[in-house]
Amino acid sequence: MQPLPSQISPCCRASHGPSFAGAGMARSKAIWPIPTHRPALVLAAAHSRRQKQQPSSNSLHQATPAAGEKPHHLAGPKLGASPTSTVYVGGKLLLQTFLDAPSNQLRLSFQLVSATVAGGDGRGVRGEEAVLEAILGGCEETELEVKLAWREALGAPGAVVVKNHSDFPVYLKVLTCSAAAGLRVAVDFACNGWVYPVGKHPYRLFFTNDAYVKENTPRPLLGYREDELALLRGEGADERAFQEWDRVYDYALYNDLGNPDLRRDLARPTLGGSWEYPYPRRTKTGRPPTRTDPHTETRVPLDQQIYVPCDERVGTDVIAAPSLPNLGGHFKSIAEIYSLVGLDDVGRLAKAKQVINSRAAAPKFPVPQVISVNPISWRRDEEFARQMLAGTNPVCIKRVTKFPLTSDLDRTAYGDQDSKITEGHIEKNMSGMTLQQALEDGRLFVVDHHDWVMPYLKRINELPGEEEIGEISPRKAYAARTLLFLNNDSTLRPLAIELSSPHQDDEQLGSVTTVYTPPDTSDDILSANKFTAWDLAKAHATANDTSKNNFVIHWLNVHATMEPLVIATNRQLSVLHPVHKLLKPHFRNTLHVNAVARQIIFGSGDRRKNDDIFRGIQEVTYLPSKYAMEMSSKAYTNWNFTELALPADLIKRGVAKGDPNNPEKLELLIKDYPFAVLALITLIMDGLEIWMAIKKWVADYCAIYYLNDGAVTSDSELQAWWREVRHVGHGDLQDAHWWPAMDCLADLVEACTIIIWLGSAFHAAVGLGQYGYQGFVPNSPTLTSRPMPEAGAVVTEAEFLGSITPRNETLALMGMAAKSLARTGEVFLGQRPESELWTIEQRAAEALARFQERLEVVAGKIQRRNADPTLKNRAGPVEVPYNMLTPTREPGPVARGIPNSITN
Repeated sequence: MQPLPSQISPCCRASHGPSFAGAGMARSKAIWPIPTHRPALVLAAAHSRRQKQQPSSNSLHQATPAAGEKPHHLAGPKLGASPTSTVYVGGKLLLQTFLDAPSNQLRLSFQLVSATVAGGDGRGVRGEEAVLEAILGGCEETELEVKLAWREALGAPGAVVVKNHSDFPVYLKVLTCSAAAGLRVAVDFACNGWVYPVGKHPYRLFFTNDAYVKENTPRPLLGYREDELALLRGEGADERAFQEWDRVYDYALYNDLGNPDLRRDLARPTLGGSWEYPYPRRTKTGRPPTRTDPHTETRVPLDQQIYVPCDERVGTDVIAAPSLPNLGGHFKSIAEIYSLVGLDDVGRLAKAKQVINSRAAAPKFPVPQVISVNPISWRRDEEFARQMLAGTNPVCIKRVTKFPLTSDLDRTAYGDQDSKITEGHIEKNMSGMTLQQALEDGRLFVVDHHDWVMPYLKRINELPGEEEIGEISPRKAYAARTLLFLNNDSTLRPLAIELSSPHQDDEQLGSVTTVYTPPDTSDDILSANKFTAWDLAKAHATANDTSKNNFVIHWLNVHATMEPLVIATNRQLSVLHPVHKLLKPHFRNTLHVNAVARQIIFGSGDRRKNDDIFRGIQEVTYLPSKYAMEMSSKAYTNWNFTELALPADLIKRGVAKGDPNNPEKLELLIKDYPFAVLALITLIMDGLEIWMAIKKWVADYCAIYYLNDGAVTSDSELQAWWREVRHVGHGDLQDAHWWPAMDCLADLVEACTIIIWLGSAFHAAVGLGQYGYQGFVPNSPTLTSRPMPEAGAVVTEAEFLGSITPRNETLALMGMAAKSLARTGEVFLGQRPESELWTIEQRAAEALARFQERLEVVAGKIQRRNADPTLKNRAGPVEVPYNMLTPTREPGPVARGIPNSITN
């Protein structure tokens, strides 16, 4: 269990002096930093339990090579005779193994590296080699006692060389060395890395937990720092498929989504590297091209691990491709869907029935939040509108400033695509306001997916192709615009939904459009499960929205955007770099998650061992199917890194006024906007409180290492990092005018704040509430499959359900989304596990402690706001509080808790 923010020690609060001569800023030169408090390693108890099951022996001695083995050495001669003898310094090693056998012989060797005494090549001299031996077994975290050899004449250690002479890899978490004779200061190494046997990793080098820019690095460590970055960049490596033990971070195009060797219809275009399909870069794997298409990379077999640099993985198991249900038609009743989550036919908990009838099956899934309190109110228009502010996609709504709505699509290709919604369609529901008054008062809002969907609509509606019949359900979709009116109480009222199709004769003839408006629906109709064309129009608009959320807002703007940032950070910023240390927690597991997504979620299809065809999960379950990633590429054309900052995003969408650099003074037009802010004087709410807490933490941290703008421009690693992010990682948009110049401290703080925001809070808001709302598919359909009836038509319950996501696609979606509720070992925003001992800099530890305190205050405010009945958008008719941006997490199927990084 990870500690809550209030329980975390501020990383060894201490009186810290200079680590090395010339290494720090504003540090005393006379005092070596000696921590006054050190948190206990959290897994000592687990180690004790393991010892009872399996005896182990630790012996530490000067290294002697195993039979037939030559010792491995780093560059740099050994120091001559020391005026003091070698002593053994005690410490602890926390590691993890992933082993099937109950008893395995571990043999690791360690050499401390001096940060103050250099050899003839300028690199820090190494101490004598010492070996740790122990018996390990199982997939466990284990704490071992260690003793490392050192001589006082070598001064201060700055790194440790680790070699693995075992026949299995181990994951080292942290190595701590106590202050003792010969080592005047306690030293901590936050390793967090794999060490493979010496045949795979000749050695691993781990630095102490200090931080400094390259120009301030102690000279004996500078060569080691450069060596590590060269290795991570793959300099001198052969062109080959990377293996699980490799540590190379490099870039590739998205040319691995298709499988033309399996079937022609499973080919997919390359994303990235062209004007037609621009895209961020992904992690290079080195796999060879397919036989059919030299520009497409071969797919990884479903039973094999897709490559990511080894330290991006914790664990060795392959994430299996699920067995998706065969296509099996639609649900016939909502009661059938209720039964999947243990509710009775009217949506109540069916525990009494289960007690009476012992043969009753246990629920297959937890109850989605949207029906957990009030199982009917998801159908209400005010709830449909509220979810545009507080659902899984609260970032697409924007203010209407001119009417009628217009399209930006090329008229020569698509004809007239402007909206056909008129004043006559909407004036009856605007509380007596005229259209002009509503525009001037900021009362009209729209969620407009028309231009994103329309260019692909004809192809989507031709699915499935001849070869994929039985693999993909038929689609019948429309491009949707939803127009809304802002009430005096900050709730929204849907005015009209426009559904458009390409002209049946020629797309250049423009769109064929129907406008649907809400009927006078009574509670009796809701309770009787009667449906109308308006309900179906809402379902079609929602299917547009869930698809845009999944492939653009969630995948492109978070997962795909972050990947080149992770790659560039590891290639250009040493682990010693303060910005690397700042961002690292927000990159945890991201490359691995993205790789798995390309393998089993977004991929076109692969052959299983039993010869069946496995189709990518989201090609089966979402509206755009095989065109979804292509469509996200089109959206990337308008991607803007700086507009991913929350204040800039709110201003761009016209839902806020003010200066994005002063978010506490922003005025929000929708006063009760849970995702964003409440502009009553300067009272702020969820999104901006989190944003400002993050930015304050980043600013406090960066100020420790950058005293002025010149320190930013003179940091060679930082400048190389930002150039690579812009010109390589996001190289298709490198010439965009909006890129920060990274020539001042303000640019650095803003860029790092955006990165942390995307990887934590923004991802939580747009990606982790899927089960809560989409787990009950009538509320958030992911695809539509039948033509719309005429406006005003009445439809049956079975006809409504027959028009949205079918039964087995729903089961696949629920199974995939439910996994996010069972996150284990998650690290939440503001947390750094005690065992990481992430910094020796007291000011950084204190800044983090202040960040944690701010987040606790935010969490308390969110709960108080959720209890305020005047804030109607917080819970809405379904009575589900908005907890997407509550920093802490509680057990159960609740969308609550902001993970530090993109871990699912």
